[in-house]
Amino acid sequence: MNRYLRSLVRRLHRHLRVTSADEIARRYLVMNGFDGALAALGIIMAFYISGHMEPSLVLSAGFGAALAMGVSGAWGAFITERAERARKLRELEEALYTELDDSIIARASLVSVIVVALVDALAPIIAATVALSPFLFVEWKMLPRDSAFYASVGLDLGFLFILGVVLGRSARASTLIYGGLMVLIGLFTASLFLILGLSFSL
Repeated sequence: MNRYLRSLVRRLHRHLRVTSADEIARRYLVMNGFDGALAALGIIMAFYISGHMEPSLVLSAGFGAALAMGVSGAWGAFITERAERARKLRELEEALYTELDDSIIARASLVSVIVVALVDALAPIIAATVALSPFLFVEWKMLPRDSAFYASVGLDLGFLFILGVVLGRSARASTLIYGGLMVLIGLFTASLFLILGLSFSL
Protein backbone atom coordinates (compact mmCIF):
# COMPACT_ATOMS: atom_id res chain seq x y z
CA MET A 1 0.00 0.00 0.00
CA ASN A 2 2.77 2.44 0.94
CA ARG A 3 4.67 1.50 -2.21
CA TYR A 4 1.55 2.17 -4.29
CA LEU A 5 1.02 5.57 -2.64
CA ARG A 6 4.64 6.55 -3.18
CA SER A 7 4.38 5.57 -6.83
CA LEU A 8 1.15 7.54 -7.18
CA VAL A 9 2.71 10.62 -5.60
CA ARG A 10 5.75 10.36 -7.89
CA ARG A 11 3.54 10.12 -10.98
CA LEU A 12 1.42 13.03 -9.81
CA HIS A 13 4.50 15.16 -9.17
CA ARG A 14 5.88 14.24 -12.59
CA HIS A 15 2.61 15.21 -14.31
CA LEU A 16 2.51 18.54 -12.50
CA ARG A 17 6.14 19.29 -13.31
CA VAL A 18 5.73 18.43 -17.00
CA THR A 19 2.82 20.85 -17.37
CA SER A 20 4.15 23.49 -14.94
CA ALA A 21 0.86 23.09 -13.08
CA ASP A 22 2.62 23.23 -9.71
CA GLU A 23 3.30 26.93 -10.26
CA ILE A 24 -0.28 27.56 -11.41
CA ALA A 25 -1.69 25.68 -8.41
CA ARG A 26 0.49 27.76 -6.08
CA ARG A 27 -0.86 30.97 -7.60
CA TYR A 28 -4.44 29.75 -7.25
CA LEU A 29 -3.76 28.71 -3.66
CA VAL A 30 -2.53 32.17 -2.74
CA MET A 31 -5.16 34.09 -4.70
CA ASN A 32 -8.20 32.14 -3.54
CA GLY A 33 -6.80 31.67 -0.05
CA PHE A 34 -6.36 35.44 0.12
CA ASP A 35 -9.93 36.02 -1.09
CA GLY A 36 -11.29 33.48 1.38
CA ALA A 37 -9.37 34.99 4.30
CA LEU A 38 -10.51 38.53 3.52
CA ALA A 39 -14.11 37.39 2.98
CA ALA A 40 -14.10 35.61 6.35
CA LEU A 41 -12.53 38.65 8.00
CA GLY A 42 -15.18 40.89 6.47
CA ILE A 43 -18.00 38.69 7.74
CA ILE A 44 -16.50 38.50 11.22
CA MET A 45 -16.06 42.29 11.36
CA ALA A 46 -19.58 42.89 10.02
CA PHE A 47 -21.16 40.77 12.75
CA TYR A 48 -18.95 42.36 15.39
CA ILE A 49 -19.92 45.88 14.32
CA SER A 50 -23.61 44.99 14.15
CA GLY A 51 -23.54 43.89 17.79
CA HIS A 52 -25.24 40.60 16.90
CA MET A 53 -22.29 38.22 16.89
CA GLU A 54 -24.32 35.02 17.07
CA PRO A 55 -21.83 32.16 16.51
CA SER A 56 -24.22 30.04 14.44
CA LEU A 57 -24.89 32.97 12.10
CA VAL A 58 -21.21 33.83 11.79
CA LEU A 59 -20.40 30.22 10.94
CA SER A 60 -23.26 29.88 8.47
CA ALA A 61 -22.41 33.12 6.67
CA GLY A 62 -18.68 32.45 6.66
CA PHE A 63 -18.79 28.87 5.48
CA GLY A 64 -21.58 29.67 3.03
CA ALA A 65 -19.47 32.38 1.40
CA ALA A 66 -16.39 30.14 1.36
CA LEU A 67 -18.32 27.23 -0.17
CA ALA A 68 -19.74 29.48 -2.87
CA MET A 69 -16.25 30.79 -3.64
CA GLY A 70 -14.91 27.24 -3.70
CA VAL A 71 -17.54 25.94 -6.12
CA SER A 72 -17.18 28.99 -8.35
CA GLY A 73 -13.40 28.77 -8.28
CA ALA A 74 -13.36 25.04 -9.03
CA TRP A 75 -15.59 25.26 -12.08
CA GLY A 76 -13.94 28.44 -13.31
CA ALA A 77 -10.46 26.97 -12.97
CA PHE A 78 -11.50 23.64 -14.49
CA ILE A 79 -13.09 25.18 -17.58
CA THR A 80 -10.36 27.77 -18.07
CA GLU A 81 -7.44 25.40 -17.55
CA ARG A 82 -9.10 22.65 -19.61
CA ALA A 83 -9.52 25.01 -22.57
CA GLU A 84 -5.95 26.30 -22.21
CA ARG A 85 -4.48 22.79 -22.00
CA ALA A 86 -6.53 21.64 -25.00
CA ARG A 87 -5.24 24.59 -27.03
CA LYS A 88 -1.62 23.86 -26.15
CA LEU A 89 -2.09 20.16 -26.93
CA ARG A 90 -3.53 20.98 -30.37
CA GLU A 91 -0.63 23.34 -31.06
CA LEU A 92 1.86 20.65 -30.08
CA GLU A 93 0.09 18.12 -32.30
CA GLU A 94 0.32 20.51 -35.23
CA ALA A 95 4.02 21.05 -34.60
CA LEU A 96 4.75 17.31 -34.31
CA TYR A 97 2.27 16.18 -37.01
CA THR A 98 0.87 13.49 -34.73
CA GLU A 99 -2.05 12.89 -32.36
CA LEU A 100 -1.31 13.05 -28.64
CA ASP A 101 -4.69 12.05 -27.19
CA ASP A 102 -3.29 8.88 -25.57
CA SER A 103 0.11 10.32 -24.69
CA ILE A 104 1.59 11.06 -21.29
CA ILE A 105 1.30 14.75 -22.16
CA ALA A 106 -2.47 14.45 -22.56
CA ARG A 107 -2.78 12.51 -19.30
CA ALA A 108 -0.56 15.00 -17.50
CA SER A 109 -2.71 17.85 -18.82
CA LEU A 110 -5.90 16.25 -17.48
CA VAL A 111 -4.34 15.53 -14.09
CA SER A 112 -3.06 19.10 -13.89
CA VAL A 113 -6.50 20.53 -14.65
CA ILE A 114 -8.09 18.44 -11.88
CA VAL A 115 -5.39 19.34 -9.33
CA VAL A 116 -5.59 23.05 -10.12
CA ALA A 117 -9.39 22.99 -9.84
CA LEU A 118 -9.21 21.22 -6.47
CA VAL A 119 -6.67 23.71 -5.14
CA ASP A 120 -8.83 26.58 -6.33
CA ALA A 121 -11.85 25.06 -4.59
CA LEU A 122 -10.18 24.17 -1.30
CA ALA A 123 -8.16 27.36 -0.76
CA PRO A 124 -11.07 29.64 0.36
CA ILE A 125 -12.65 26.82 2.38
CA ILE A 126 -9.40 26.20 4.26
CA ALA A 127 -8.99 29.95 4.86
CA ALA A 128 -12.53 30.24 6.23
CA THR A 129 -12.13 27.14 8.41
CA VAL A 130 -9.00 28.56 10.00
CA ALA A 131 -10.56 31.97 10.61
CA LEU A 132 -13.95 30.77 11.83
CA SER A 133 -12.80 27.82 13.96
CA PRO A 134 -12.93 29.75 17.29
CA PHE A 135 -16.69 30.23 16.83
CA LEU A 136 -17.07 26.46 16.78
CA PHE A 137 -15.66 26.44 20.32
CA VAL A 138 -18.24 29.05 21.29
CA GLU A 139 -20.96 26.73 19.99
CA TRP A 140 -19.45 23.94 22.08
CA LYS A 141 -19.49 26.22 25.17
CA MET A 142 -15.70 26.13 25.39
CA LEU A 143 -14.91 29.77 24.55
CA PRO A 144 -16.54 33.20 25.20
CA ARG A 145 -17.79 35.16 22.19
CA ASP A 146 -15.41 38.08 22.67
CA SER A 147 -12.43 35.74 22.90
CA ALA A 148 -13.60 33.96 19.75
CA PHE A 149 -13.73 37.27 17.89
CA TYR A 150 -10.15 38.20 18.77
CA ALA A 151 -8.92 34.66 18.14
CA SER A 152 -10.63 34.62 14.73
CA VAL A 153 -9.09 37.92 13.69
CA GLY A 154 -5.68 36.72 14.90
CA LEU A 155 -5.95 33.41 13.05
CA ASP A 156 -7.09 35.18 9.91
CA LEU A 157 -4.11 37.54 10.02
CA GLY A 158 -1.83 34.58 10.71
CA PHE A 159 -3.19 32.77 7.68
CA LEU A 160 -2.57 35.88 5.56
CA PHE A 161 0.98 36.00 6.87
CA ILE A 162 1.56 32.38 5.81
CA LEU A 163 0.24 33.18 2.32
CA GLY A 164 2.69 36.06 2.20
CA VAL A 165 5.51 33.72 3.17
CA VAL A 166 4.52 31.39 0.30
CA LEU A 167 4.58 34.36 -2.08
CA GLY A 168 7.93 35.50 -0.76
CA ARG A 169 9.48 32.07 -1.22
CA SER A 170 8.04 31.85 -4.72
CA ALA A 171 9.50 35.27 -5.58
CA ARG A 172 12.78 34.40 -3.82
CA ALA A 173 12.34 37.59 -1.83
CA SER A 174 11.97 38.40 1.86
CA THR A 175 9.25 36.20 3.32
CA LEU A 176 8.88 38.58 6.27
CA ILE A 177 8.20 41.54 3.98
CA TYR A 178 5.63 39.65 1.93
CA GLY A 179 4.03 38.22 5.06
CA GLY A 180 3.95 41.66 6.67
CA LEU A 181 2.33 43.17 3.59
CA MET A 182 -0.43 40.56 3.66
CA VAL A 183 -1.05 41.25 7.34
CA LEU A 184 -1.21 45.00 6.63
CA ILE A 185 -3.87 44.35 3.98
CA GLY A 186 -5.86 42.37 6.54
CA LEU A 187 -5.51 45.13 9.13
CA PHE A 188 -6.55 47.73 6.54
CA THR A 189 -9.65 45.67 5.72
CA ALA A 190 -10.59 45.32 9.40
CA SER A 191 -9.99 49.05 9.99
CA LEU A 192 -12.14 49.92 6.99
CA PHE A 193 -15.02 47.93 8.43
CA LEU A 194 -14.61 49.65 11.78
CA ILE A 195 -14.57 53.10 10.18
CA LEU A 196 -17.62 52.35 8.04
CA GLY A 197 -19.44 50.86 11.03
CA LEU A 198 -18.67 53.94 13.11
CA SER A 199 -19.85 56.30 10.36
CA PHE A 200 -23.15 54.40 9.96
CA SER A 201 -23.76 54.55 13.69
CA LEU A 202 -23.44 58.35 13.79
